[in-house]
Amino acid sequence: MAHLEPLDPKVDSIRILTLLPRVDNPNSKELFCKLENRTLASKPKYEALSHAWGPGQATDTIFINGQKVVIRPRLHDALRSLQTGKGRSLWIDALCINMEDTKERNDHVNMMSYIYSRATKVLAYLGPSHSAFNKADMKEMGESYHYFSERNCQLISKSIYWTRRWTIQELIQAKEIRFHLGKGYFTLDNRFNSLSNASNGSWLDDHLERIENHRNNMHSHLQQLEVLLEMFKDLECEDTRDKIFSLLGVADDTAQELIEADYDVDYYQLYASLIDYHQSASPLQCRSDLFRSSTYDPEPWRENWQGFDVSIERSVRVIAFSNLVQKTLNSAVNQTPIPESLSLGDPIIARGVIIGSVMSIGETYDDYVSSWESNKKWKALLESTYKKDKDLAKWRENDAAFYQEMLKWDHSEVAAIQSCDTTKSYGYRESQDDEHITREALDSVTEGAQPRRFLGTKGLMGFLPPGAKEGDQICSFWEACFGVVVRKLSEDRWMIVGRATVSKESLTPAVTESVYHDALNYGTENTSYSSLLSRTGDEFWAKQKDLAYEALIFFKLDIPTLQKLTA
Repeated sequence: MAHLEPLDPKVDSIRILTLLPRVDNPNSKELFCKLENRTLASKPKYEALSHAWGPGQATDTIFINGQKVVIRPRLHDALRSLQTGKGRSLWIDALCINMEDTKERNDHVNMMSYIYSRATKVLAYLGPSHSAFNKADMKEMGESYHYFSERNCQLISKSIYWTRRWTIQELIQAKEIRFHLGKGYFTLDNRFNSLSNASNGSWLDDHLERIENHRNNMHSHLQQLEVLLEMFKDLECEDTRDKIFSLLGVADDTAQELIEADYDVDYYQLYASLIDYHQSASPLQCRSDLFRSSTYDPEPWRENWQGFDVSIERSVRVIAFSNLVQKTLNSAVNQTPIPESLSLGDPIIARGVIIGSVMSIGETYDDYVSSWESNKKWKALLESTYKKDKDLAKWRENDAAFYQEMLKWDHSEVAAIQSCDTTKSYGYRESQDDEHITREALDSVTEGAQPRRFLGTKGLMGFLPPGAKEGDQICSFWEACFGVVVRKLSEDRWMIVGRATVSKESLTPAVTESVYHDALNYGTENTSYSSLLSRTGDEFWAKQKDLAYEALIFFKLDIPTLQKLTA
């Protein structure tokens, strides 16, 4: 990137692009700019561009400091739309950061929220004015659009801008936002006025309302990284790691430098650093689904959690969080070798519930989806397993629903059902003494072995990892859509066999709520398993009478085992 002069490493500084006015033919596509280095101490005035880079390669030319620079068409369109009769000072990531210098890229990404918060305005470029817009439905005042019809709002919602994850940080941090559409623009207030007149809400309406909510609560616990990852999980980035890095500047609980943007780290190291972050994170104070409340009131929360052992609440969430991170990273962690330099750190404690046992094992996945004979055998196995069960008709219905769901699986969903060969990680109930279990050999585990269908107690059904056998137990976790297979070795030790897929119908709300209630109602430092068993008159027991406390199980996990179970 020859047009970029190196920044002074001794001071915090950025580059400011000046978009020069068009002086000749108004229809000319040629754009001329100046680029200069500015220290943050000089308090530069600039507008920051927020845009989607768009698909394809750089093909359009502009001139920066007299040099030809090739950029992507969408950025070229944005610059043409923003060009006025006088120079315009802009900060644009694609032109102001040396993307070929990893250190500079890391530094700028880590202070991205700071750069956007310092801008006089954030200019969100949605694209050129759509040819299908009904101009009669667009009331204009100068360059500002003050009203959009419902139809035009739907056209705006199709802009690729809304799919870009970086826009969250850029819009939340902005002092003032202008959404540019061709030569015109609108504000958040304009948008609310427009959509309030529309007959139906839209995805765009919900999305912008989420952003507005975060802008109004910038210093609240809505800004915890775990909440942001869940809330904006539908948005994408070109570099998968940016799905994490793009939210770090907004999150208010990542200041301890446990995790920073670093494009030199691989996916496994990034995953491990996120688990480290989670192990030191605060409880989720704003999650209504966790605290069973539709509104967040911090005062009752503080009262309820006084004296609470935060590590217990964290142990309830860690399985779901690990799974969320791996989904966010598009399963790239599972395809990355474990780094030799990986520090395993302290073991991770997770808690779950034993929801049933394996009664019958049937066909492999491939046989089940490809063979009519295998399907007949499976149906016969279901009938014989549950022939005396009063809910047999319900189990037939659940099996049919699970079959339809399973036909939609791709390779990654089948590959996630895998054995776990570890002696360092195990399940326990009373004691987590630092000891390795004596692991019996997994039955029938051969190279290339496939997951097999199973039926279990209380109508449990799904797929088991290779090596599982009848009598093994299935564990579930809070907010997790899968199970873990364990085998009891002694009164207080369970061997981890591997990860299972369990049908949605098998994972009733009572299962995950029991884990939650255990953490919330009994999560104090001096609480032990034995003392909990003695509390028989408690309201908790009345609500959870179908799930005896003996079903609760703890897991001591190292990072590789946690990653494999939640891939």
